[in-house]
Amino acid sequence: MRLIFFASLLFLSSFISAQNSNPANDPEAGELLKKASNKYEAYKNISADFRLIIAHPKLKPQDDDRKYTDTISGTVLLQQKKFKIEMKGQEITCDGINLWTYIIKDKEVQLNYFEESDDMLSPSKIFSLYKEGFLYSIREKKTVGGKATTVIEMSPSGKKLSYFKIDVTIDETSLQVLETKIYEKNGTRYIYKLTHQTPNTPIKDGTFVFDAKNYPGIKVVDLR
Repeated sequence: MRLIFFASLLFLSSFISAQNSNPANDPEAGELLKKASNKYEAYKNISADFRLIIAHPKLKPQDDDRKYTDTISGTVLLQQKKFKIEMKGQEITCDGINLWTYIIKDKEVQLNYFEESDDMLSPSKIFSLYKEGFLYSIREKKTVGGKATTVIEMSPSGKKLSYFKIDVTIDETSLQVLETKIYEKNGTRYIYKLTHQTPNTPIKDGTFVFDAKNYPGIKVVDLR
């Protein structure tokens, strides 16, 4: 699964120091991003429940959308460059240097060095996304579940990436990111909905390190 999602969930927290001065950017969108960024930046860590909807391109226009749609639920815990993701059948753990991908049904964990690229983003990488150049503007304002929200459209400028824009929906009152939608050039859409967010969660030592000793019979494949 692409880690760009986990980046897009909480990308705002470093926006303040990295705002794009491009005059094409919408000042109102920039101000809302700045306020939301202030809120997230103050957290020591944050945990969130999420629902990921993957909409694949239809082969025929008349086909049922449900045939091409997958939904995955899970949780993410983020602390600076470290993160832990849990979802059905899989756990991903990163201490900022090493990345453990545990496939539960196979009783196997793969260990890699964590490396970022423009198309494979981590929570920490997304924090500096604006330094590399993004255009943003307000796409629409709408009410979601009784909440007044603003959808901000973000487009990378001057880079060839597998995605061409990201829509971010922000609650105007709580300043929380409620949803992100990533538009892939191949027609796939990743829609991430945050159902619950908890800042400053108590974290046990070792949370961001996968300890194989706690999983009897597991196979460790070290690919570093």
